[in-house]
Amino acid sequence: MAHDVTTRMASDSKRPLIEAFESLSANATKVQANWRRMLKQQQACLDWSSLLGALPFVIAKDTAAPEPDLERRLAQQGQDLASQGVPPECITAAVDQYLESCLAFLGGRQEQIAAIANWTSKCRSALLKGYARFASEERRLLENRITKTERRSQDFAVQLGEAYEAERRRLAQDLHDEIGHDLIVLKLYTEVIAMDLKKKDIRQVRRKLGETVKLIQHALKSVRRLTFDLGPEVWHEQGFLPAVRLYIRQFARRTGIKVQLNAAAMRATLPARCETALYRVLQGALANVAAHANAKAVRVTLSSNSDKAVLKIQDDGKGFNVGRKFGAPPESYGLRAMRERIELLGGNIHFESRPASRRSVQCGTTVEAQLPLQGPDKE
Repeated sequence: MAHDVTTRMASDSKRPLIEAFESLSANATKVQANWRRMLKQQQACLDWSSLLGALPFVIAKDTAAPEPDLERRLAQQGQDLASQGVPPECITAAVDQYLESCLAFLGGRQEQIAAIANWTSKCRSALLKGYARFASEERRLLENRITKTERRSQDFAVQLGEAYEAERRRLAQDLHDEIGHDLIVLKLYTEVIAMDLKKKDIRQVRRKLGETVKLIQHALKSVRRLTFDLGPEVWHEQGFLPAVRLYIRQFARRTGIKVQLNAAAMRATLPARCETALYRVLQGALANVAAHANAKAVRVTLSSNSDKAVLKIQDDGKGFNVGRKFGAPPESYGLRAMRERIELLGGNIHFESRPASRRSVQCGTTVEAQLPLQGPDKE
């Protein structure tokens, strides 16, 4: 008995909605057409009217409620609208306009009006629930991206510190091995010359002075090379491109590898941070060519416009497997350092290489770095 009463009460509560659906079903096409026309007249939501007009509202005769899966479909639609940038207030406005369109065909029947109003309210809740779900997922993804970026920045800071320390050790070693050695020998030669002068042995003094001049010349060359590796003075005196040209000439002279530079498409003055990053990438790429590529020729291309700067280094060397190289961190430190340096400035860098093989006619490696020039801190 109690079950029968509950069933009857549930049926009675649905009756006004059933009656409303029956009243509207004969005019369902007109309801939809009127609603879509109202959407297009809503100035604030005009840009989204076609998307909102595809919402799956259903009026079906002899149906006690919307389609069984309508709430799920509306929630999914809410997610889709959110992903396309539709503001939530436009979703609310679209539901309210649908209700208004329905009311025009109910003839003032209060119970049916209340039932339809309650039904559209549930539809609105389903849509906004999907919208909120999308926002929550987007927030989670953004937090994950931020966490990964922070972790990468921390890792790069550690790597950068290690690189600086390694560079300082290398510089100290070079100073000790080259300049330090020359200075020690110069000191000994000076003492010997002083002794020869006391003996008035002019022939020995002349010979030692000649060797002393050669040692001084060698020390000066070492100083120039070490200074140039740190950053040529011509960069500050004449600019970025002259420094690049000088570095390329020095590299070609030192290694015997032919290097061609094409900078005809350099249209814009680069921010200092971009010049430094591109110069270091050029150094790193050419160092890899000299150490590993067994190349005969390299082509360097520099170009820029108001939006970005591009550096491309192409060699005809033996190539390598890029994926395998990045899969072995100790072996890819130089490549990773280039990538991190460029990506920290909002740019991207691409490594493409074709290893030499019997089947491959062409082989070699291309490194292409792109840096954005737009931004509030361009200078």
